[in-house]
Amino acid sequence: MNSIITYLILYNQYLLKQIYQLLLFIAKYIPLKQWVFNDSHSPEYQKFKVDKLPKIFNPDPLDYQFLLAYYKHKYDKDIKPIKHRSQNTVFESTKCPRCGAPHVYIYKNNGSKGQNLCKICNQRFNDTNKYNRQLSLRCPYCNHFLSPKKNRKHFRIHKCINANCSYYQQNLKRLPKNLKSTDKHKYKLHYIYREFTINFFKMDLHALPSRALNFSFKKFNGHIMGLCLTYHVNLKLSTRQTAHA
Repeated sequence: MNSIITYLILYNQYLLKQIYQLLLFIAKYIPLKQWVFNDSHSPEYQKFKVDKLPKIFNPDPLDYQFLLAYYKHKYDKDIKPIKHRSQNTVFESTKCPRCGAPHVYIYKNNGSKGQNLCKICNQRFNDTNKYNRQLSLRCPYCNHFLSPKKNRKHFRIHKCINANCSYYQQNLKRLPKNLKSTDKHKYKLHYIYREFTINFFKMDLHALPSRALNFSFKKFNGHIMGLCLTYHVNLKLSTRQTAHA
């Protein structure tokens, strides 16, 4: 009896040595850095993750007359109107979209490129300024304005195009070193937000589409059905290839 216990202890020690050698081999020869990228090193199969919500930009309106009175009260000075030159003349109909200051307090900030600068509230704007939009979204990482890129049937895609965004720079560092520049579009690098335009409160949750299936006659359990759905959607397999898998 003692000889059997001794043999098992020696055999257990032998297995532990083998496991230790395998761990050393894995740590030395297998590159584990390929799993650092959150979306996996294969763009065909990306992990599910939820991004941060964007910041909603809702500027508080200002009154230029109140700002003029406040400047007079605090510094005992008046903000003088601007003496425009002939080549930098601002149209009389131009007003600051934030404080409502008239054209006599507005500069031509960059010449003929179309950007103006309000002398009272120090706001830069142009003809398509952000204060004329119903909703303006900011990136949660760099606070840069999101640009609408695509319009779909039920949603609108907004994208942060700031090259210095921390989210973009961090994803660039996680790309494989031997990746071609033409293959960067396969990875999600910029921050993207989908603004859904469909009214979810008016959806009929009890109505089913015409091609909906009833799973009451299914022959397989939920695990098999979920696995087939994963093959079909995430791996982009056809119905025949999914059935074969």
